[in-house]
Amino acid sequence: MLKETKYLIVFYLLFISSAFSQSDFKYFGAIKLNDSSLITYKIVLKEHDGKVAGYSITDLGGEHETRSNIFGEYNHDTKTLSFRETDIVYTKSEVTTYDFCFVNTTIENFKFGKTKKITAPFLGLFSDNTECISGELLLTEEEKVKKRIEKVAKIIQKSNKVPDSIKEKVNPVKMMEKRSGNVLRTGQTLNVFSTSKAITLVLYDSDTVDNDRISLQVNSKTILDDFVGTKEQKEITIPLETLVTSIEIKALNVGRIGDNTIKLFIKDKNNRTIGVMTSLKTNEIATVQIHRKYN
Repeated sequence: MLKETKYLIVFYLLFISSAFSQSDFKYFGAIKLNDSSLITYKIVLKEHDGKVAGYSITDLGGEHETRSNIFGEYNHDTKTLSFRETDIVYTKSEVTTYDFCFVNTTIENFKFGKTKKITAPFLGLFSDNTECISGELLLTEEEKVKKRIEKVAKIIQKSNKVPDSIKEKVNPVKMMEKRSGNVLRTGQTLNVFSTSKAITLVLYDSDTVDNDRISLQVNSKTILDDFVGTKEQKEITIPLETLVTSIEIKALNVGRIGDNTIKLFIKDKNNRTIGVMTSLKTNEIATVQIHRKYN
């Protein structure tokens, strides 16, 4: 059992980056803070006429996973990329203030589509431009990470020392699909920030349909008493009438296969979509809090 756990942990750490696309430039790795501690970090960038936009995810797959918007500039003559995080899209950290520490960096000798590794210092700034935590970005092109993952998967499949039970679980395609969105576990709260007056909540079972059932409450009012997840998507419009709207998901069972895994999409007026998947056991509860931001 210990060996199985060891193999799964190693593969998961290599695989934690997911969802590959040729239209975006994606890098995965870590932030190295000045005290030498490491935090997983991913950036997804697009560039057009020197303007750069995208997002970052800090502590990917962790208890404090946070997604931030990115804006920046690219100088084609000097091959210099500069970008900064601007605002929070969502975070699993406790929200005690709306002022977060944002990454600001300039990367020299950078070429979109050609640079495979990024090593660059960054400066952490609050929204009022006062300094916070700084350190270094250590990133690798995500496609290169993907190839490394596939190589490790092949080695595991060929190894006589790895149990068949582990080989069955090490499927890069299936694991990529499961890691494509946030995983919300018991006791966790996903804090989402929106300027919309209402959001649309989409629910369905994205995994194997196995009779996963949940109840759903919005600000302590029951909206769904016994929802059974199927491939058919159910949409619910939720008005954001208070500063914080709390959506509570409770697992009523675990279905026939594994944990209760209902997929949720949160959509707002800006056509922004945030995906999250539950991973709950019977009677366990996870929460999504929508924080209304006024322009």
